Amino acid sequence: ATIGAHSGASFNFAEGDRPERVLGMRVSPEFFAALQVRPALGRAFRAADEEPGAARVVILSHRFWSRRYGSDSALVGRSILLDSEPYQVAGVLPPRFQWDDNSSDVWVPLPADAGGPRGNRSLRVIGRLAEGATVEQATAELVQIAGRLAEQYPTSNRGVSGRALLLSRELVEDTPRQAATITMFAVGFVLLIACANVANLLLARATGRDRELAVRSALGADRGRLVRELLTESMVLAAVGGALGLALSFVGMGWFRAIIPPDMPRADTLAIDWVAFGFAALVSIGSGMVFGIAPAVRSARPDLVTSLRDGGRGLSGLRHGKMLAGLVAFEMALALVLLISAGLLIKGSIALQRIDPGFDSSSALTFRTSLSEKEYPDSAAVVRFQEELGSRLAGLDGVSQVGGVSSLPFAGGSGGWYQIEGEPPPAQGLGPITQVRGATPGYLRAVGVGLKTGRDLSLADRFETPRVVVINETLARRHWTDRSPLGGRIRVFGEWRDIVGVVGDTREFGVDDPSPPLVYLPVAQSTHRRLTFVLKTTREPSSLVPAVREEVRTLAPNQPIYDVSTLGAVVVDEFRSIQIMPRLLAVFGLMALLLAVIGVYGVIAYAVAQRTQEMGVRRALGAGAGNITGLVVKNAMTVCGIGAVVGLGLSLLATRGLASFLYGVSAFDPVVFGGITAALLGAAFVATLIPARRATRVDPIVALRAD
Repeated sequence: ATIGAHSGASFNFAEGDRPERVLGMRVSPEFFAALQVRPALGRAFRAADEEPGAARVVILSHRFWSRRYGSDSALVGRSILLDSEPYQVAGVLPPRFQWDDNSSDVWVPLPADAGGPRGNRSLRVIGRLAEGATVEQATAELVQIAGRLAEQYPTSNRGVSGRALLLSRELVEDTPRQAATITMFAVGFVLLIACANVANLLLARATGRDRELAVRSALGADRGRLVRELLTESMVLAAVGGALGLALSFVGMGWFRAIIPPDMPRADTLAIDWVAFGFAALVSIGSGMVFGIAPAVRSARPDLVTSLRDGGRGLSGLRHGKMLAGLVAFEMALALVLLISAGLLIKGSIALQRIDPGFDSSSALTFRTSLSEKEYPDSAAVVRFQEELGSRLAGLDGVSQVGGVSSLPFAGGSGGWYQIEGEPPPAQGLGPITQVRGATPGYLRAVGVGLKTGRDLSLADRFETPRVVVINETLARRHWTDRSPLGGRIRVFGEWRDIVGVVGDTREFGVDDPSPPLVYLPVAQSTHRRLTFVLKTTREPSSLVPAVREEVRTLAPNQPIYDVSTLGAVVVDEFRSIQIMPRLLAVFGLMALLLAVIGVYGVIAYAVAQRTQEMGVRRALGAGAGNITGLVVKNAMTVCGIGAVVGLGLSLLATRGLASFLYGVSAFDPVVFGGITAALLGAAFVATLIPARRATRVDPIVALRAD
C-alpha cells in the first residue's frame, strides 16, 4: 500500500508590490501518489527532495499559479521566494484538485525528520489500501503495530492505538454530514407535501369529471387512453413546476451563498450545473408520473350509474373521499415535522446568541503576522519586532489599546499537559490538558477579558525573569476551590510557572462549547512567531487598515499581514455557521406550511363547490349559516387534527436526530411542540373558514336548479 504523510504550513510570499501570507502543506513524496494525483505541469516530489540539504522545491496550486503568474507555463524550473528562501517550482497541480478546505496554495516536501520527538503526533497519514483489503483489516494491523510500539516505548506510546478511517469521512466531518442528511430529509418532506398537494387536487378534479369520463368510456374510449390523457396533464403540470423551481433556485442559490461561512469547504463549487438541471428534471417528471398515476387510474374506471348518483356531492360523499382526506392528513403531518424541527433549531439559536463569549468584539481590528526564521533567527529578534510593532500601532490615531495573542477565540489553538504544584504527579508523566495562549501585555484589555484577581501580564515579564502565567476561572475553579490560586505554581510545557493572575473565561472553540481550562503565557517568555494583533479603536476599525499596513511596511518591507478582519466579524462568522441549519429548516418549514395550507384550502374549496346542491338542500330545509360553517369546518379540522397527531408522533422520532444541533433546548420542548401545533392548526382553520363561509352564501333556489 502507498502511504503518505502531511502537515499544515504557511509562508511569507514577498514577490510583487504587496507581500502576502500563503497557506500550504508539507507532504512526503508519496502523498500525491497515494491520492493518485499527477501535476498538470512539471513533476511530483521525489524521495531525494526530503533529504537533509536537498534543494528546496515547491509545487503550486493551479489557482495560485493562475492568480500570481498568469498561468505562465515557463514558471516550472524557476525559483520563487517563500519565507525569504528560494524554492524551485517543480510543478503545478491540476485545476480540479482540492484538499481539505481548498486553502492550500503551495506544497513543499516534508523533511525526513519532521516527526520530532516521540509523543509528537502532529503528522497526519493517508494510505491507499491494497487490493482486496478492508478498512477493518487495516485497523487491526494498526492496533498490532501500536501494541508493539507501546512495548518498545512505554513512556510515549502506552495507551496509544490506531484506527483506519475512510478519507471521505475525514474530509467531511460528522456534523456537516448530519446537517446534509437532515437537509435532504427536509427537502424530501417538502417535495412529498407538494406532490401530495398536486395528487390531492388532481384527484378532486378528476372526481368532478366522473360523469364526463363515464360518458367518454361509454362512447368507446378505452381505459389506457383515459389514463394516458390524465397522466399527460399531470406530467405537464410537473414540467411547468420544475421549470419554475429551477428559475427560483437561482435566486435561492444566491441567498444560500450569503448565509454560509466563506471558508466552508467546497463553497466555491456550489452551482446549478447540468447535473443539477438533470436531477431537477428527473425529479419533476418522476414526481408527476408517480403522484399522477393514482388519480389517473382511479378516474379511468368510471361507473356511469354510480357517477351520476354521487356526482356533485363533494368531499364527504366521494367514493374516494378517504384518499383525499388521507392526503390532507399526510401533508399536515409532514409540515408539522418540519415546523417543529425548525422551531427547535431557532429557539436553540436564540439561546446561543444570548451567551456571553467572554470578550468584547466591538470596535476591534485584527490581523496576523508570521515571522520567518531567516529574517528573525532567534527569540530576541522575534520579541523585538512584536514589541516594536505593538508600540507603533499604539501610537496610531484612534487606537486605544493594542495586544497580540497566539490564537484568537473561535480560531482554535494549542494545548498541553499541565501539573499543579502540591498535587500528585500524573501517571507516566501525562496530566490533564489545558489550552495555552501566548499573549502580549495589553491583549486581555484589548479584547475586554476582565481581570478577576492578581495582575495582568506586563512588559517586566522577560525571558530572564521568573516564569509567570495568568490562568482563567475554569482552571482556577478546578484546582483552587477553597483558596486563592495566586502564589501557586503550574507546570506547562515542562516549565514551572508562578500564577500571578486570574481572568474571566472565554469561549475558545465556539459559542456552543464551554470555556476550557486556559493559561496565558507572556510571549517574551514563550516565543510565538505567529501572532494575531488586536487593536481596540475609537473609530471604525476598517479605516485603520491602510495605516496599519504602512506601519508594518516601514518596520519590515517584506513582512505581510494577513487575515485582516474585525473581532466583530469573527463573531458574526461563528454565528453564521450556527445559523445555517435554523435558517434552512425555517425556509423549508414555511414552504411546508404554505403548501399544506394551500392544500387544505384547495381541497375544501373544491369540495364545497362540488356540494353546491347539498348546501342548497340544507339551506332550504332551514339550516343556518352557522350550521353549514360548522359542518364544513368540523369535517376539515377532523382530518387536520388526525394529521397533527400523526405529525407529533413523527416529530418525537425526528427531533432525536437534531440533538447535536440544539443548545439549551430539549429535543422534546413542550412549548415548541405545543405552540407550533396550535399555529399549524390555526392556519388550517383559517384556510378552511374561507370556503366554509362561501358555502353559507349558496342560494337554495340556484343550487336546486343546478343539474
